[in-house]
Amino acid sequence: MDKDFEEMRQQMNILKEKLQKQEIVNEKVFRRSTRKSLKGINRRYTFVSILCILMVPYSYWAFVKLTGMSIWLWLATCVLMLIAFVYTQYTGRFISSRVFEKDLVQARAKVAKAKKLDHDWLKIGIPLIVLWLAYFGYEMYKVTGGEDSIYIVVMCVVCALLGGAVGLKIHFKNQDNYEQVIEEIDDFTKE
Repeated sequence: MDKDFEEMRQQMNILKEKLQKQEIVNEKVFRRSTRKSLKGINRRYTFVSILCILMVPYSYWAFVKLTGMSIWLWLATCVLMLIAFVYTQYTGRFISSRVFEKDLVQARAKVAKAKKLDHDWLKIGIPLIVLWLAYFGYEMYKVTGGEDSIYIVVMCVVCALLGGAVGLKIHFKNQDNYEQVIEEIDDFTKE
């Protein structure tokens, strides 16, 4: 009987070791999967940040030097790009590669915070873009003296709609990635 008991205990220890190894493998697969989703978001944030920085000198050349618009439009563009850059960097800090080094409850909270900030950007960005577009239209009207203003307005509306569609597509992709990571964390912590 002692021999059977000893054999059962050894089998239980072997089973425990296998389960622990399986848990470690599952955790590695989980972390790799969630990091991949967050890398996509970080890549988009990096692209937006670089674009914001490049728009400062480009907008000076395009608006002031090339078309003769006022320096105030360029300054308004710089402020808009600076706000977008800072907000993007602030949101991105919640999903750094170190987000999963601590426990998953904290990681989930950070990812949820980043998702909310990303969603809240629409409440800030859309009004700012509308104001900027109105000012741009005013500057364009001053430069052209009203000539061909209907064509310029149509062109600006079409470009704004295309830019808005691309921006919303990126936004919803980010939101889907955030939701996927949150669901993965929830599923993993339930186990």
